[in-house]
Amino acid sequence: MATQAVLPQTEQLYVGRETAAQLIGVSAKTIDEAIRARELEAYRVGRRVLIPRAKLIEFAEKVSA
Repeated sequence: MATQAVLPQTEQLYVGRETAAQLIGVSAKTIDEAIRARELEAYRVGRRVLIPRAKLIEFAEKVSA
C-alpha cells in the first residue's frame, strides 16, 4: 500500500494576475506593468500568468515603503 504526501491547503504558492491585484489592492494593469518592468517575477503557464506569492509580498512591501 503506497502512502501519499499530503500538503496543507493553507495558501497557494502561486496566484494569478487578478488575484494578485486584489491581494495587494492595486489594479491588474499595475501588476502587468510591474511584470513588464521586471519589478515583479511572473511565469507564463499556457495562457495563464502566475506570480509566486512570496515575490508578490516582497513587491507589495517595496511599493508601500
